[in-house]
Amino acid sequence: MTNDFWLERWVSGKIGFHQEEVFHKLIEFWPKLPTNSKVLVPLCGKSNDMVWLAEQGYQVTGVELSPLAVMQFLADNDFTFETTQFENGMKVHMVQELPLRIIEGDYFKFQEQGFDACYDRAAMVAIAKPERPNYVKHTIERLTPSAELLLVSLQHDGELNKPPYSVLSQEVIDLWGEKISKISSENLTQLDPQYKARGYDFFEESVWRF
Repeated sequence: MTNDFWLERWVSGKIGFHQEEVFHKLIEFWPKLPTNSKVLVPLCGKSNDMVWLAEQGYQVTGVELSPLAVMQFLADNDFTFETTQFENGMKVHMVQELPLRIIEGDYFKFQEQGFDACYDRAAMVAIAKPERPNYVKHTIERLTPSAELLLVSLQHDGELNKPPYSVLSQEVIDLWGEKISKISSENLTQLDPQYKARGYDFFEESVWRF
């Protein structure tokens, strides 16, 4: 998927991947980290999971390509913010009410390092298989050697050539390394009729940590 594909999805409002509520498995499985730990949220969209993380006392950095998604996130939460633009075209929006900032631009141009944790609910599954190794490598380079990761993957029997992509468990292990482990897994078609209605017979959502 090209950048233009995702920009168009936001402009046309085709953002079924966005969830208004905080993801319950984030609350259940997020590791206890020291206050002010730096948390990276790649391809963050306008997820309110970032608000929850910031409310826990972490310094949260979301990175998002779509200017529309960024502005909607800031407006929906009625945040006061200051914006700085850099020479590479990326913008930083600093929220005043919480320890939270949004980097607006291409994630692969984001070069900051030293993050203590990463939260990926819908980033890796939005990236086509050929680009996933590059995504994982780029993300790991942003993290400290002892960083924590909370990752959500999906495996389903739906269309394989469009997001959310189905990612096999072995691929997750191959990409992130042997230190990653699956801590939760469930077939959502057994819990929510909307998945059956969308044509899935199997839609497994797994949570991983290292």
